[in-house]
Amino acid sequence: MTEQEKKPESFAPGRRRSDQAHQAILQAAREGLEQVGYQAMTIEAIAARAGVGKKTIYRWWPSKAAVALEALTTSAEAHIPFPDTGSLGGDLTTYFEQAFPGLQGKAGTVLSGLAAEAQLDPEFAREFQRMFIVPRKQELVASLQRGLQRGELAPDTNLEVLADLIYGAKWYRFLLYPAPLDDAFAQEIIKLILRLRSEA
Repeated sequence: MTEQEKKPESFAPGRRRSDQAHQAILQAAREGLEQVGYQAMTIEAIAARAGVGKKTIYRWWPSKAAVALEALTTSAEAHIPFPDTGSLGGDLTTYFEQAFPGLQGKAGTVLSGLAAEAQLDPEFAREFQRMFIVPRKQELVASLQRGLQRGELAPDTNLEVLADLIYGAKWYRFLLYPAPLDDAFAQEIIKLILRLRSEA
């Protein structure tokens, strides 16, 4: 059975007997994603780089996609907090300051590769959404909800749609449109959002 034929029922890893080996595998997967991309990366290469056997990887993860997604999400979670600064403008400013660097350089190359893979593999797409996209959108909605409760957004604001608009602007520039993901862009988005209350 090939790696692509090996379809997981769940991407949750099994019991881990060695945290050191676990971390080595995730680091090897991150390096492989950065250097050759998801398509070219193999379980064999991850195992060799991590100094473990293929059976060790398959004992904890059911597929290459599972390893790649955990490597991505554990790395991203360390860099993209959703803080409560006391104001919606402050929350969103900090969010963009943390999120934009993760879409640039090697990290951006990895993420764009996984996003492309999600367009080709429906099962991978579901897991990519479940493990990476949905949790972050939920946290963004929670930040918007705090702003709503503070009166910084109109009471009838559809927070789910507003979160989609924020993500849509970010991902549009990230994947499709060659314009900078910088502080000026972030502040324009924030001004438009805060204006929703003043014009309500």
